[in-house]
Amino acid sequence: MIDQYMLRYFLAVAETGNFSRAAKSVSVTQPTLSAGIAKLERQLGTRLFDRDRQGVALTPAGSRFLARARRIAEEYDRALQDIQHRPEPSVLRVGVLNTVPTATVEHLLVRHGESGGNEVVELLDGSERDLAERLDRGRLDLALTVIRPHHARFKPELLARERYLMVLPRDHPFAQAERVAPEDLAGDRMVVRRHCEALPEIDRFFTARGVRPRFVLKTTSDQRVLAVVRAGQGVGMMPESFADPMVSMVRVADFALTRDIGVLYAAGREPEAFAGSSFLSLLREHYERLVRNSQSCIRHHLSSFFEQIN
Repeated sequence: MIDQYMLRYFLAVAETGNFSRAAKSVSVTQPTLSAGIAKLERQLGTRLFDRDRQGVALTPAGSRFLARARRIAEEYDRALQDIQHRPEPSVLRVGVLNTVPTATVEHLLVRHGESGGNEVVELLDGSERDLAERLDRGRLDLALTVIRPHHARFKPELLARERYLMVLPRDHPFAQAERVAPEDLAGDRMVVRRHCEALPEIDRFFTARGVRPRFVLKTTSDQRVLAVVRAGQGVGMMPESFADPMVSMVRVADFALTRDIGVLYAAGREPEAFAGSSFLSLLREHYERLVRNSQSCIRHHLSSFFEQIN
């Protein structure tokens, strides 16, 4: 292995044509430089310089080695400059509610990676309670989660209010309906999201209407829920952010429950402290687009409804 100092000695001699001047240019004594050149020649197994009274000249092997040595030295210098001038990355610790769609997380990470910034994101999945506890203890900087009235201490920032919709197979009889009555689903098998924060309300709603569907799956995996629905084997309630082109999402008549999704900040931290976060900016942009799309969809349904009654 060739040490970097030996390359410096070699280049200095090649450029000055003299061992004494070369030693001065690299701030070492001439014996030290001569010993370094001799060591380099032993490692390479060939002479690099011809020495005579007139000075020092490169051998054919030395001439061939010179071009490579320059490239190596230039790469080494560029690497040093890159390290010295690049600031340490800032780390943003983000908690993500486990009922936030995986596709949303993937989209945000892809966009963040493409931004090429100096921010590193560390993600942690968790339940509402888990994320709140970590924010209280300062283990997270912020969390993307459901916002509740008792979250005031976390300076909540609302990003979107989304509805719970019935997810149906594309060929379901009510797949194209504006809304479906709970009684119309009594014969369907239900997929239950065991980790859903609205599960008690959903259960009470269907029970109050005498609808007790059979279950095809009880799971904490939203991807498995969608897989079962896509396969045409069941239906289920999900937030509208889980929209998938291979399923239909339809409103359930008289079920108006929504959830507020937003950002909570670590206890004692002000939102202004994260003004420069590219990940937070992308998060806001993503939900702004979702809200616009949802409003556009609602306007479309209303327009279709009035066309039908006129």
